[in-house]
This record gives sequence, structure tokens and C-alpha cells, in this order.
Amino acid sequence: MKPESIRQPVQLVVEGKDAFNFFGAFIEDLELANVQVQNFGGVTDLNGFLDAFVRAPGFAGVRSIGIVRDAERRAEDDRPREAQPSPAWSAFQSVQSSLRRFELPVPDRPTERVGTDCTVSVFVLPGDTNEGMLETLLCGTFANTEVDRCIDAFFRCTANSGDPVQHPEKARAHAYLTTMPHPHVSVGVAAQKGYWDFDHEVFDGVRRFLRSLVQDRPAA
Repeated sequence: MKPESIRQPVQLVVEGKDAFNFFGAFIEDLELANVQVQNFGGVTDLNGFLDAFVRAPGFAGVRSIGIVRDAERRAEDDRPREAQPSPAWSAFQSVQSSLRRFELPVPDRPTERVGTDCTVSVFVLPGDTNEGMLETLLCGTFANTEVDRCIDAFFRCTANSGDPVQHPEKARAHAYLTTMPHPHVSVGVAAQKGYWDFDHEVFDGVRRFLRSLVQDRPAA
């Protein structure tokens, strides 16, 4: 993916179209000014995106960069599960490597904000070093509700029929959206339509991260 024209001093770089739509809606809900969301594409596209990003007109005016990607375990890693690094840490290290490659500030841990003229911070979804993705977080907004129990019953039924649900968190989020007025939308468009409760506590970490991007960096 190529970056869009840089128009704001705060740049939020996210993984995929759903995240692009979700975070755009969340930023609007938080009424954060001077933030532009950029979609870097898939996990293998970050280097190509940053290569164009740091050379793009207007990059010199960027004062804060946030990068968001998920901690989904990758199917191509065929090592035994116990031999694999934590998906969250693996995702973070991958972002660190990309930042070093393009001589951008490199935080030592997720959500840490580093740099002077331009700061950089990284958020790995769903947060708190857990394995998962955007949909993991979204499912938390309706966990333990009556709708959630109905979805559980549906999943048990399909498993008993010999067709267990694949990608259960993604499937669960979409099953929840079937209860909405426009059930065919993606999880990102659902955010634009107000179908996710941005005030829910599961978003506390994301909310803090987004707000930190627009804050003046404290003097060292």
C-alpha cells in the first residue's frame, strides 16, 4: 500500500481496511484533532509503506506516529506452538525491525512513546500482550450478554453438525452484526455506523493510546 498524501501532523498507521475504518470512527468519537489514519495493508506490506511514507512530501511536518497491528498467530509458522514466541511480542518485534530499517525512533515496548522531533509508539491488538486481533477486542463489547450466549449456542450447533466455525473471533463479531439494522457490513464500517460501544472498558487501552498520540511529549 502507498501512503495517502500527508495532511496532518499526527499519523496513525494501521493494518488493513477494517482497522482503517474502525480507528477513523474511534478518533472521530474521541474528537481528536489533527490525526490522519493511514492503511499500510497487510503485515508484509509495512516495510514498503514506510519506505514511501518517510520520503513523502509533508513527512517533515509529522510530529507523532502511531502504528497498530494485530497479534494473530501466523499459520506459516510451522514450529511447535511452545517453540513459537508470543504472537504479541513477535508482532511488536516485527514493527521494531521496520522502524530501525527506516531510521525511525524505536520503542522498547508496546505503547511506549519515543523520539524528539517526531515521536513513535506502537499498539499491538488486542492489547496487554494477548493473542488476537481487532475482532478479539470487538467481541469483548458484547461478552457474557444474551446475544453472546445465543452465538455460543449457534457455534455449538454447527460443531455438532460436523462443520465447526473457522476463525471463531471473526465469525463471532460478524454473528453479532447480524443483530444490527444493516447486518452485511464489515466490522470497520460497523464502527462508522455506531454499532460498537466506544465507551466500553475493553477499549480503555486503545483510548489511552490514541489520546497519547496528540499530547505534547513531556520534556526529558
